Amino acid sequence: MPTRPLATSRGKNENLKVVRGWLEECQSHHSFCRRSEDTQTQLPTRLIEIAEDGTAQLVETRGQVGQYVALSYCWGQHPEDNRSTTVYNVQTRLLAGGLPRDELPAAIRDAVSITEELGIKYIWVDAFCIIQDDVDDRNEELSKMSQYYRNSYLTIAASTPRCTTGFIETIGRCEKHPKNPLPRDLVPLNVFCISRDKDEGRSGTVYAREENPYQLSMEPINRRAWTLQENLLSPRVLFFGSRVIWFCRHMTHSDGGIEDWSFEENELERTRREFQIELSKLDKGGLDDGPNSIDRDRNIYDIWHRIVGTYSQRAMSHPEDKLPAISAVAVEFSKLSKDEYLAGLWRSNLPRDLLWTTPDPTTHRPDIWRAPTWSWASVDDTILYDTPPPKDAILLAKIEEVGTTPRSATVPFGEVEHSNLKITAPCFLQNLADDQTRDKASKPWLGGFGWKGGANEREMLLEALKKHARGDPVKGDKKEKEEFRLPDEIKVAVLYGQRDELEHTGDPQEEVKDWKIWGLILKRATRGTAEENVYERVLSFSQIPANFERPRSLFADLETIHII
Repeated sequence: MPTRPLATSRGKNENLKVVRGWLEECQSHHSFCRRSEDTQTQLPTRLIEIAEDGTAQLVETRGQVGQYVALSYCWGQHPEDNRSTTVYNVQTRLLAGGLPRDELPAAIRDAVSITEELGIKYIWVDAFCIIQDDVDDRNEELSKMSQYYRNSYLTIAASTPRCTTGFIETIGRCEKHPKNPLPRDLVPLNVFCISRDKDEGRSGTVYAREENPYQLSMEPINRRAWTLQENLLSPRVLFFGSRVIWFCRHMTHSDGGIEDWSFEENELERTRREFQIELSKLDKGGLDDGPNSIDRDRNIYDIWHRIVGTYSQRAMSHPEDKLPAISAVAVEFSKLSKDEYLAGLWRSNLPRDLLWTTPDPTTHRPDIWRAPTWSWASVDDTILYDTPPPKDAILLAKIEEVGTTPRSATVPFGEVEHSNLKITAPCFLQNLADDQTRDKASKPWLGGFGWKGGANEREMLLEALKKHARGDPVKGDKKEKEEFRLPDEIKVAVLYGQRDELEHTGDPQEEVKDWKIWGLILKRATRGTAEENVYERVLSFSQIPANFERPRSLFADLETIHII
């Protein structure tokens, strides 16, 4: 049988034995995981040093090289529980024994213990290694976070809901038989096994459990926005959740249980591995600029779309963190794509990036502006890129002007202050003020929303799990679902078209082209501008059938519009 029962002693002897086996296999046999510099990299500005006498202290590394573990964890609803480093206490923590281990929050204390068991001297924990109330230090260190996680020897991911909850524990055992390591939900089945080669057999017991799809996205740490980039950028991740799981560039293993990771909308495990492999190619001497580079570019932007989809399902305490909490991934992606970052989108792929959508047409925006309406970062909803234009679709729009201004020059991939987007595209106005025809006129633009059933039982289950995992990131009291209503007047901007077929009538002037189109539904901006042709994004549409009579009529209504 290929699987074993789930480990019930997380972070303890038997489990650590399995972990050391994973680490040894990774070091010895995984070419993508081995570092050319023999894992000796420049250390972060500050680290927690674990002393042999059981004490710990904060140290300033001053450019030294070495190995260190990074920690990814949930702070919890009360930041003060982290006992963060501040201007007031930093000097005390830099003294020998300045961080008594019994005073550390439980999740951090357990991470220190695991690091020590693995024979590593240093661990990086953001709450302790960044001076949290020093704006300059915080901005400087946040700008380096991508390198801190990328250069880590290993990242420990503590999937607890708050820092005060530890993860080294015994879980899931039978209360009547606590010494038995088997999980309590296993059902014993008496069986008689016949030998394949001999005419004999023997009785025995098989322990079985009902198959329950395991979703990484439902783990507490994977419900928080800031922790996604920590997972994506780390070359190795040791995950302590309801399972103990190992992630690296070559393999994913669970200490027991069925290793089926397919019950995820954006397949976080596959996305992380593909992103890591692209980063390793970059580290080993550059990327492909040959004839296959176009396909590669499409693939890496597809990775970005999956990252955004996963990220958008996660919650954050402060709405203004929407762009900063993914900035470390954006820094590394910019190196891969050699592209300009635009508030969550990319210049070279902008027409496709603009076609993000949401599970429902109603979207939720924060009270304070944080991104232009054409950016997914402007809404608090789950983002989907599920019906992109195919490779043979024709780009009908032209980007005339685009740009964003960061709020801080120190963090160019973080918050934005201003934005600008002008495009020229086939456009037309549609008036929906007549209530008698509104439903019929609105239907084509709203047809892509709602439940998408599968062709079989597994696909139906997958769709239900995806919907469940999206959750509701919007804060505040839950209200009854509002019925979405398009504005009375909408501007339809067509970005892509795909010609299905050409019907020949005998007269070239009367030929009819059947198309599918992709684009944006816009409404006239009512705030902050007196200019004409200034619009806000309402939603995107995909694969809408359209007929364009006479070959040139598709381009007859080209218009340059400004979207804010």
